[in-house]
Amino acid sequence: KDPCKLLDAWDPGNNEHNYAALLISLATEKFGSNHFKAVIDTGRNGAQNRKDCHNFCNIRKAGAGRASTTETANNTILD
Repeated sequence: KDPCKLLDAWDPGNNEHNYAALLISLATEKFGSNHFKAVIDTGRNGAQNRKDCHNFCNIRKAGAGRASTTETANNTILD
């Protein structure tokens, strides 16, 4: 996902999910194995309450983020 339309301005790892997908892809290519997965710590990602997409780092009053869970957006690359 690219809700702020920043993908063209930055690298393809613009969020945790896309970064994990990029990392898995590079590891698979480098080591010739498709057994890699990533774990994303959602407990420290901050509450996504920003109103301006230009503010994406160290947002004031971001909070602790959503509690960690076993539900993943893509269980083929995320554990």
